[in-house]
Amino acid sequence: MNNKFIKSAIISVLSTTILFVFTSTQALAAVGGYKKATEGEDVIKNKLYPKKGKVELNGPNLGLILNQSYVDSYLINAGMNYFWSESWGMGAEVSFVMNKDRFERDCVENFYNDPDYEISDECGSPDKIVDGDGDGEKGNFGPAYVNIREYNMLLTGNAIWNPIYGKEIFFLAAVVNFDVFVSMGGGLAMTTFYPLDTSLNNGKESRGNFPAPGSTTGQRPGAEPNETDSYGKAGRPAPQKESKIFLDAGIGQKVHINQKLNFKAELRNHIVLGTPGGFDMFFTLWGGLGFRF
Repeated sequence: MNNKFIKSAIISVLSTTILFVFTSTQALAAVGGYKKATEGEDVIKNKLYPKKGKVELNGPNLGLILNQSYVDSYLINAGMNYFWSESWGMGAEVSFVMNKDRFERDCVENFYNDPDYEISDECGSPDKIVDGDGDGEKGNFGPAYVNIREYNMLLTGNAIWNPIYGKEIFFLAAVVNFDVFVSMGGGLAMTTFYPLDTSLNNGKESRGNFPAPGSTTGQRPGAEPNETDSYGKAGRPAPQKESKIFLDAGIGQKVHINQKLNFKAELRNHIVLGTPGGFDMFFTLWGGLGFRF
């Protein structure tokens, strides 16, 4: 078998294939049986899980706020959606927030003034103060009370856009139907705000210049270990209960388990308006169950 014979065979096969495809498509077009996949009102016909006219109860959803510096915030979320078409719907939801102080907050609220750099542990309690002679006189507490906003509850209303519907194959075995959705809207955040404060309950500034060694006229800044109302949690500025308007936008994916039940996860960005810096921004991530009717 020479190269000329092989070349002729390949050309023959390709020519026959092209001719077959051409004549088949022409025949289908002649009887009106051919349509492009993108033509028509719906690309995917006979959806297993249609949304139009459906009500969906969401929850319980569990999540957290991702990007806070001083507080860990955990969310329990629930809501209801209604879809008036396969692409668009609207939703209302409520999120309850549980807050827990992070180590960083405990540290800055129990921070030590240490002008001579003799204290080994900069964050802690009075019994951990260690200086040159062990009597605790070289340093004292110089806590930092920065702006901290704790979120207690979020009330949200969103428009929901579903641009993607399709199927996924897991481990080359299980096939599931899914939606990718975008949420856009806003709401009201009930918060507890601790404002910036550089002065302590004892009337002194938390930080400053220490008097010269041996001086009897200068006043040390900060708080002594026995002034327990001027550092730590007890020394915090008075909390302010505030309600703030926020805008939000998110993206998520919903996996249909059956006609009634689904699981979804969503990442959402919130922009809180009217804060001391103009606005605050935080991200939430949550997931949970949904029930369709």
